[in-house]
Amino acid sequence: MQRSATRGAHRRRPRGGCDMPIERPRMRRLALLAAALLAAAHGAGAIAGDAQGWQLASEQERVAVYTRAVADSEYLAVKATVRIDAPALQVAALMGDGSECMAWRDMCRSTRVLDAVSADERYVYMVLDLPWPLADRDLVIHSRTEHDPASDSATIHLNSASSRYPQQDYVRAETRGRFVIRKLDEHATEFTYIMHTELGGNAPVGMVNGRLTQTARDDLQRLRAMAEG
Repeated sequence: MQRSATRGAHRRRPRGGCDMPIERPRMRRLALLAAALLAAAHGAGAIAGDAQGWQLASEQERVAVYTRAVADSEYLAVKATVRIDAPALQVAALMGDGSECMAWRDMCRSTRVLDAVSADERYVYMVLDLPWPLADRDLVIHSRTEHDPASDSATIHLNSASSRYPQQDYVRAETRGRFVIRKLDEHATEFTYIMHTELGGNAPVGMVNGRLTQTARDDLQRLRAMAEG
């Protein structure tokens, strides 16, 4: 998605704005901090196991993007995976500490930790910077991280928790998904995210679904470039 203005010069659009058809402990902590942020990508419908219903939408530069329908929702779920030639801890470090947006996430405007329950659980408030003429969204994410020593992976479970923080001057979005950082070897990592989001308001379904693939691909290509650079 391209925006006409830089993030720093972005003007807040009101809630009623127009939507037109338009070593493990360290790895676990770093992955957790990311959880709350990457969120915002593309939830409310239940996302079952990975195997069923995914349709390959794009495969470029080691990034594969899939989409599928979600019961009781007009918005598609998205799954994106990329092989990164960098250590898992280096990839996890790019997820940030929860105090600011990750540099490789294009649509994150701001984020902050509301409640750090434990090293593996927290609540984060996020504002999404959507392209004009869509109104910006906000959301509250409950992030819970599980580490699996057998597979050398960290899975971050993400669910909306809107009741934890009042809606601000934005349209409230609801999201559900998960991210997985999996060590392939000492110098290679597989990163996957699966996400489904109900943007709320009157964001046109065709516009949102039509941009899922490009948005996911661009974000993961930026992540790979930063990790490998």
